[in-house]
Amino acid sequence: MDYPARDEIRSLCTEQSFERGANYYHQDRIQELDIDGSEIRATVRGSNYYDVAIDIVDDGVRSRCSCPYDYAGDCKHVVAVLLAVDDRDPETMSDTDPERNETVDIESLVDQTTAEDLRAFLLDIVAADQDIRDRFVAFVGEDTGKTVYDYKQEIDRLFDDAVSRRGMVEHGTHIDFSQYTDLAETHRERGHVDTATDIYRAVSEGIRENLDRVDDSSGHYGRELERAIEAYAETVAEQEFEHERKELYIQYLCAEFVGADHGFASDDYDGALRTVCTEDADLEYWLEQLDAHVSGVTLDAVLSGELSSKTDDRRDETEDSADTSDGSARDDGSTDHPERTDDVLYASDFTDGPLSTDDFTGGALDVEHLAVGTLQFEYFVGDAFEELRVDEPTTVEKHTARVELTKSGTTDTDISSSLQKRRIFSTYVYILEELGDEDALSQLYEEIYLESKRFCKEYARRLIDEGNENRAIEVVEDGIHTFRSARELRWLAADLYEDRDMDEYRATLKQLFLDHTEWAAYDDLKTICDDQEWQSIYGEFERHFERDDRKDLVALYVHDDDLERAFAELKENADLSSVRQYRDPVATTAPVEYFELYRELLVPFAAGDTGRRHYRDIADHLEEMQGLVPEARLEEFVDFLKDKHSNRPAFLDELEKAGF
Repeated sequence: MDYPARDEIRSLCTEQSFERGANYYHQDRIQELDIDGSEIRATVRGSNYYDVAIDIVDDGVRSRCSCPYDYAGDCKHVVAVLLAVDDRDPETMSDTDPERNETVDIESLVDQTTAEDLRAFLLDIVAADQDIRDRFVAFVGEDTGKTVYDYKQEIDRLFDDAVSRRGMVEHGTHIDFSQYTDLAETHRERGHVDTATDIYRAVSEGIRENLDRVDDSSGHYGRELERAIEAYAETVAEQEFEHERKELYIQYLCAEFVGADHGFASDDYDGALRTVCTEDADLEYWLEQLDAHVSGVTLDAVLSGELSSKTDDRRDETEDSADTSDGSARDDGSTDHPERTDDVLYASDFTDGPLSTDDFTGGALDVEHLAVGTLQFEYFVGDAFEELRVDEPTTVEKHTARVELTKSGTTDTDISSSLQKRRIFSTYVYILEELGDEDALSQLYEEIYLESKRFCKEYARRLIDEGNENRAIEVVEDGIHTFRSARELRWLAADLYEDRDMDEYRATLKQLFLDHTEWAAYDDLKTICDDQEWQSIYGEFERHFERDDRKDLVALYVHDDDLERAFAELKENADLSSVRQYRDPVATTAPVEYFELYRELLVPFAAGDTGRRHYRDIADHLEEMQGLVPEARLEEFVDFLKDKHSNRPAFLDELEKAGF
């Protein structure tokens, strides 16, 4: 692969950008560099961290940078990366580069060296390097005398040294724990299980206890934590200890699982326990430890029905509040807090358990939304927060500026313990499944299925497998009345109703489409309705979307191949993202008119912002407009945009890169 040489790099940018890029390169500001043939990806440290993507193509270099540079040519970050690639190119490396030298035959050198010289050399490097000293001690089998506390103190000092003036370990600052993990691996290979597990334990606890002062958006520390916990478990498991020898390790892991401050850490410890607990005795001891560490929730308490009254109360409340006048299983939006207002997000909205993607989006947000324009607030909240009525353009701040406790007195501790309780229940389910205790497992599900949508769905499917579909329907209906955004439960209900209750089947499909825009439900519903019934339901759908989201009305017309009505709706309520999204099917009705609509929207959009990312968006829209009108008409529009924004060299540059 021929990468740009220095002279070519200079031609891609201004002289000032080249000089600054060269300075950045020589200052070692390139944090990460990945070269894969014609694709080059890097992160460059400037006033912030900027992502650079470079593609070597037949006609030159295509580059993108996340920085706000808005002038002619490539920015200094791109220049710095290209200079680094040029220096790494084997064709430009000097003959003295160590990577080009042949590997030295170490074994021959050792054979040629006297024992006395080797001994002196070893003593020198052991005295000079604490890491090598510790690994040598581990290799020969001596005890270093260090405790978990000693190792944790050393790891704390690594974090102390890494913090910035803001008191944080900043994004991109990755502490290297290999001196400890390599040492633990040496002990592990030599069979020093207790020492190896002590070191892995120190690394995992040291990371966990310092996470509050780390910006770990890159996930580095989460991955290091996972590796340390996983290595701890594997070190124990590979010894194939008898149960009694494992008890201390199980006890430790279980205590950490229960006490972990972060959900992902709990998951890591749960995985470690599953690795270590391979025999029935291990699993039973794990159960004992859970009961010993968890207050208020034990397996015996659950199976004895102590939670039944709470579950029954929840079921009664949901049955009282559910609207079943038409026989369908759906919510009516009622609330136990009549004093609530539409513009307040209440803390109790978060107490139903871990929020899934569907909870946040209501199924409305998919990958395509990321490519068609600005994301609306509704896409993120879906129907998860029924007290939020978003009827106009809004911001997150507007609806989250005040977070109030409801009369229930919900606190952070309550929420945390509620989430942890669900983790405990999940662990109980796993252990009982591994033990094959089907009776206890069914009893457990009966008590906990309204604790989360996951439990509800799993229990219903278990009942279906057992042939108890009547009880499965009751469980699913309870879940639909209890949980917000119960899309998967509604689908499960539809499957159960299909062969036994057509009215409920229709009602469930209808709610799936109205609440979640499930087109499969729409198609199934259309198939089972006669013409008169379908016209009535279709009219209801139209009125619903006219009131709530006219974009879905366009989607409805497009889905039914009613492209003329879709175009009419687009013209009446036009926005650039929708015009782009539905270009392929709808533009066929009137290409020239569609081009003019696109043009009217793109002109103010082009003037509304600056920056290369914005300019690339404009170029993408122009590519979408190709083929709607003769090429000369599109060129006329492009020339108009160039003249209007002739004072923006970066805009002209991006259009040229895109072929305009």
